[in-house]
Amino acid sequence: MSDPLRVRRGAFQSIVVFRLGVGPGTRASWNPRTTLPTLSSDQPIRDYALRLGLSIDEWFYDDSAIAALESSDGLWRPTVHRLSFRPDPLNVPSVRESADAFDRHVRPLERARATRRKYATLRLSVLTWAVWKNILGELLPMPDELLRAFIWDSLAFEVTFHVLKHSIDAIKAWHHRLGMPAPADGVGDYRRLTHSLARLGGTPRPLKFPIHADAVRRLLLLPVPRHASCSGPSGGCDVCIRFLFRWRDCLVGATGTVTCSRCSELAGLQSCDLWFDFDARAGYSCWKGGAAVNVKVRKNDQFRHGHQPRIGAASDRRLDLVRQLRAFLRAVGNQPRPGCTKSANPQAKCPACPPLFPRSLDRGRAFDFSRQPSAEEASAMIVRGLKHVGYDTSLFSGISARKGGLSTAIEAGVPEHILWMQSGHAQDVAARRYVQLGSPTLLYSTWEAFGF
Repeated sequence: MSDPLRVRRGAFQSIVVFRLGVGPGTRASWNPRTTLPTLSSDQPIRDYALRLGLSIDEWFYDDSAIAALESSDGLWRPTVHRLSFRPDPLNVPSVRESADAFDRHVRPLERARATRRKYATLRLSVLTWAVWKNILGELLPMPDELLRAFIWDSLAFEVTFHVLKHSIDAIKAWHHRLGMPAPADGVGDYRRLTHSLARLGGTPRPLKFPIHADAVRRLLLLPVPRHASCSGPSGGCDVCIRFLFRWRDCLVGATGTVTCSRCSELAGLQSCDLWFDFDARAGYSCWKGGAAVNVKVRKNDQFRHGHQPRIGAASDRRLDLVRQLRAFLRAVGNQPRPGCTKSANPQAKCPACPPLFPRSLDRGRAFDFSRQPSAEEASAMIVRGLKHVGYDTSLFSGISARKGGLSTAIEAGVPEHILWMQSGHAQDVAARRYVQLGSPTLLYSTWEAFGF
C-alpha cells in the first residue's frame, strides 16, 4: 500500500471512530480484506443510529447462510414437505405465513450463496462510508447523486472496477429487497454507468501458465516405486505411502486438465462420480475403456442439470488416465461403497461414497475419507503434482488445469461448441439446452487432442 493511500485510510478510520462516539467507536474493528475501509461488524453502526434516533433496523438482514433448499442437493420435494409440515392438515396457513416462508426459504436463492455473502460485506462498506460522510440518515433510498459520490470516493481508495460493479449491484439488490426505488434504475442508466467505469480497467491479470499436453504426459508417467521391501504402492511402507499422495496430486492435475474442470468441481467429485464405460454400455463400443466424469453442479449451472465431460482409453497403457484412476481407487481403498445413491440421484452428494481425491491427514500419512477437499486444497494438489514431475510451479495455479485443457483442445481444432460441452462454459447456453448428440464421439475430441 502506498504511503498516501495509507494516510488516507488512517484518516478515514479516525473520522468514522470519532463519529461513532466513545461507546461504539472504541468497539470498532476493521475488515482487513476490503479496499474501501469497512467495519467488520454492523453493531457499531446500529448503536450509532440509535444514539441519533434513526430507525434503520429494516436495513439489516443476513441471507448469506446456506438455505435449507440449497443444502438439499436438488432433492427439494422432501425438504419443502418438511418445512411446510403442519400437524393439523385442516389448519390452513394464512397468506402472510406462506409469504414469510417463501421469503425465508426461496427468496435468498435468487443469488448464489457466495454472492449473498459478498453483498453483505459490500452493504457494510456503504454503511461505513455513510458514517464517514455523516449522511447515515439520508442514505436510503439512495439518490443517484449519493451513488456517484460513493463511486468517486471508492476510486480514491483504488477500488477496482469489478468491486465497484459488485457494489452497485449490491446497492440495487438492497433497495429492491426493501421495496425502495434504486439508483441507476432508469432505462440504460446501469449500462452507461458500468461502461464508464469499465474504461478505468486494463490491469492485466497475473500470468498463469496452462498445463499443456506434454505436462499431462509427465503427470501420468510418475515413476512407481519398485523395491524389495514392499509389495507395491498399497504395501504400506513409507516410500509407497508417499507415492500414493504424489500419485493423487498428479491425477488431480491430469483429470482437471483433460476435463477442463474448475478446482471446485474436482474437489466435489466422489468415487462414484467416475462412470466407467459409460458410453460403451450404451452401445458405442469404440469408447470401451473410457469414462464420463459426473460434475454434479457447476458454477454457472444453478439449475443442477449436471455435466459429464469424457475421458477416453489411451493406446499407450502408461498414459491411460482412466486405467490409472481405477488403480488409484483400488490402491487407496476409496471405491464406491454399498448403499451408493448416485444412480438414483446423480445430481446429489452421495452419503455413502468417499471423495475421489481425498485430503491428507497426519502430515501426509493417511487419507481423509470423511469430507470433500476444498477448492483451495484441490488447487494445491494440482500445483504439487507439477512439482513432483519437475516443473517450476511459480507461474502455475489450480486454474492452469482448466486453461490447459481449453488451450490444448482449441489448438488441435476442436469445434468451440463441442469444447463448451466438455468444459461446461456458459456461452451459447440457450442453444445448448436444445442439443443432444446422437453419438458421444465428438465429446471425446478434447481427450483425443492430447494424443494419448
